[in-house]
Amino acid sequence: MKEWKNKGLFAKTFYSLNGLRSAFANEKAVRQEAFGTAAATLLAIAMRRSCGSVFLVFLASLFPMAIELINTAVEEFVDAHFGPAYREEVRAIKDTLSAAVLLALIIGYGVCLKIIFF
Repeated sequence: MKEWKNKGLFAKTFYSLNGLRSAFANEKAVRQEAFGTAAATLLAIAMRRSCGSVFLVFLASLFPMAIELINTAVEEFVDAHFGPAYREEVRAIKDTLSAAVLLALIIGYGVCLKIIFF
């Protein structure tokens, strides 16, 4: 762990991009949210919003993906430590993570809709 901790910006960026690539390859929800980001951004462009507004739509639509990445990481951790057997505390953890993703979707895409249409 110590060999990863004090790396430079380039190495840390590489680790982050590797995590994003891995999540995109393995998590359907991450791919769906990437599609949502592309769709929202293209809709903002099609509606002839300013460059600043398009950029804000892009950033707002990334918010659900960021929360999904946290969800994915915690679920992987929980599965690795608790195993595949059903446990009530694991269900509660995963349901709470799912609720966080739901709220992020409402917030992120709600902001996108506000910027695009109002």
